[in-house]
Amino acid sequence: MADRNASTTTTLPATLIPPSDAIAWLWKDAPLPAFSRATVAVVDRHVWLAGDKVLVRPGARPRGLPPGTRVIPVVHVEIDQLHPPAGLRAARPAILAALDGAARASTSGWVQLDLEARPSQREDYRALVAQIRARLPRDMRFSVTALAWWCRAPAWLDGLAADEVVPMFFRMGRDNAPLRAIVAERPGVLHPLCRAGSAGFSRQEAFAPAVAARYRRTYWFDERRWKDSR
Repeated sequence: MADRNASTTTTLPATLIPPSDAIAWLWKDAPLPAFSRATVAVVDRHVWLAGDKVLVRPGARPRGLPPGTRVIPVVHVEIDQLHPPAGLRAARPAILAALDGAARASTSGWVQLDLEARPSQREDYRALVAQIRARLPRDMRFSVTALAWWCRAPAWLDGLAADEVVPMFFRMGRDNAPLRAIVAERPGVLHPLCRAGSAGFSRQEAFAPAVAARYRRTYWFDERRWKDSR
């Protein structure tokens, strides 16, 4: 989510603020926006995969969060574009350990995995999600982000062992225009997990308010790291 490659975007005014019951994704030195003081999703660990290399580094949890703010720790897994691993099995121990740490850090009862697996890694991804869910405490809820095009490919999402799937309806690459049209005008063709439960939006690429209003829970990304949202 935070380190995704840039693509053509539909830019909306930077003053656009999500609804008060939304959740901000925070990373690096981003300040906490006022609308997300109840619950915030914070990158807790970065896992970088390149060939057979696995590098783990801590996230930079924002300082000065209000005492009552519930934190959803996020494990962000980045796959090197030039040297992607063939699969995810070699990285599984590092990712599992990162999720263990995220569970210990959670004050919301939730953890989230942000991993943009490639088509060749789909079976490894689904197996990893199942293993994480089985490993987490029963009272810990498990959220995963999903690329928007997965919402048109049931093999990614059918029976996925997660408590929440968050399709990311922004930075959708070369399919941006047709996918935006589907999300806005023909949501019935999306996978059921992408229609009403949870969804991720960008402050710079937001849809009409009615689109976000379909979802019980929304997450929000900001290219400017919320620096002008207070």
